[in-house]
This record gives sequence, structure tokens and C-alpha cells, in this order.
Amino acid sequence: MLIVVLAGVYAFRHQESQAEKVAAPAAAVAVDSSACIASKEYMRANHMRVLAEWRHSSVREGNRVWVAPDGRKIDKSLNTCLNCHSSNRMFCFNCHMYANVKPNCWNCHISPMEAP
Repeated sequence: MLIVVLAGVYAFRHQESQAEKVAAPAAAVAVDSSACIASKEYMRANHMRVLAEWRHSSVREGNRVWVAPDGRKIDKSLNTCLNCHSSNRMFCFNCHMYANVKPNCWNCHISPMEAP
């Protein structure tokens, strides 16, 4: 009887410790903002507007290239953003949870949380 109780306690504690390992938040990773299409301040204030404009012009008009004010040609793609920001899989989700918004990007795109 004692062995059964000890085995049950061990299994419960082992399961708890595994859950804690999985639930630990990802560490923030520094992102080279010089490669971004605009300044950090502009993107924080306008990223949804930029994404909506890119989506409309790419899908509806077939215009897949954005020319930055400094002359860089940038592919209008969610992958352009995720090239830098995917190193922190929680990048989008932390901000959207904080702002209490539900983006519809993942209706068409594969979420970084679902990617291997």
C-alpha cells in the first residue's frame, strides 16, 4: 500500500515539474531594429495600419514590393516581419494579450506558435 501511495505522489510531482518547464515564458531576444521598415516608435503606433495596407495592396492589387523612404525595396509579406521577430515566438502574442486584441493574421498564415 505504501508503495502505491509513494508511486502516486512521485507521478504527481513529476507531472507538476514537467508542466512548470513547459509553462516557462520564452526569454526576450534582442532584435536589430535597424533592419525594420520604419522606426520603433512609428511601428509601435502604426504596425496594424502598415499590415492592413500591405495586405490590401498585395492581395487586391498584386503590389508585393514596398519602397522604404531610404530606397530599400522590401517584400510586403508577414515573413518580412517574422524574419526578425520570429526569434521570440511570443513577440506578437505578448503585445496583443497586453492590448487585449485578437489579430486575424493567423486566419490565413501559420502562427509562429504552431511552427516547429
